[in-house]
Amino acid sequence: MTRTPLPKASAPASGIDILLADDDRLESLRARRVGLLTNTACHTANGRQTAAALNDALSHNAGPGLTCLFAPEHGPATDHAAGAPVDDQRDGASALNVISLYGARRTPTPEHLAAIDTLIVDLRDVGVRCYTYAATAALAADAALEVGVETIICDRVNPLGSTADGPRLDPDFRSFLAYFDTPFVHGETLGSLVAGALNHHPSSAALTVISAQSSAVSPQNPWVPPSPSLQSPDAVQLYPGLVLFEGTNLSEGRGTPLPFRCIGAPWLDAVASAEAANSWPTGVTATPCEIQPNSGDYEGQVLPAIRFEPTAAPCDGFGLGIRLLAWVAGAHPQFTWRSAPVMAVGSETPGDRYVIDTLLGSDSLRLALGRGENADDILSQWRS
Repeated sequence: MTRTPLPKASAPASGIDILLADDDRLESLRARRVGLLTNTACHTANGRQTAAALNDALSHNAGPGLTCLFAPEHGPATDHAAGAPVDDQRDGASALNVISLYGARRTPTPEHLAAIDTLIVDLRDVGVRCYTYAATAALAADAALEVGVETIICDRVNPLGSTADGPRLDPDFRSFLAYFDTPFVHGETLGSLVAGALNHHPSSAALTVISAQSSAVSPQNPWVPPSPSLQSPDAVQLYPGLVLFEGTNLSEGRGTPLPFRCIGAPWLDAVASAEAANSWPTGVTATPCEIQPNSGDYEGQVLPAIRFEPTAAPCDGFGLGIRLLAWVAGAHPQFTWRSAPVMAVGSETPGDRYVIDTLLGSDSLRLALGRGENADDILSQWRS
């Protein structure tokens, strides 16, 4: 695996901008058949969507342009709901075939890879292991390297920074949602995750990561959601903790104007829960409110809820989620854990499992809370 050196400070910050500024590399790529794994949430520094900008750059001087596109979860236009299968389609703007890697398949087939010489990846990760884009990138890169297809990861900064938090992956709980051997909040970039996962691949020398220039964390302006429910930078900051409520019988705000910025349930004591949340050192303010989801188990119901607003940068979204789970579970006898089929990544047999265990890649939280352990003690064990 090779890494492109960081450019001078005046150069663009993201990996795709650095690639597009590299005339020598672009000239080489114009002689190759190039496939691109991306979606419309990925833009260059001047605001162009990656697919259009790269296609134009490769079409320069009579180059052939891109050969095909690959799409992750949420589809090429990031308009598919979480977990919804994505079908193959044709891109209207470029007339390119868009091959789905989130549906009937999770990796490019040998036939797909036989049509390209280079695979380029540009996706925005959000720093949490259960977010599927990095797993899709790793599986695609693995398949590409296996058949000798050069792979280039155009990296981006991690919006949560470099601090890791939460349990490491328990190998018994590895799945598509828990793919990497990292803490739950991994503190890495998509490029470093993929490079680490493929470090011992026999063809790892054919993998290049074009690093983002700066590790500084600043939200994209104007904000472009990397997936449908992360509608603001605040939602990204809260996502590490509030995504855990997908494993419970509470709403995490999907189907409302506040996805991953609130929780609610018919039986939730929102006032007491908000008071508790405001006593924790998380840099987040909690306010009782009401929500009415238009999807999910509570579709159409008006629910007592809590709205969260980060007041510190960065806030402790993960710590908020663990403390909130412990509080809600302890104060509400109606609280339950959900079960669902596991999204397998290999030869393991899929089967039902507690969703919280699948999300975290470990059953340590559920078992600890079942034993009545204190949330601060649980967090301290992971953080030590």
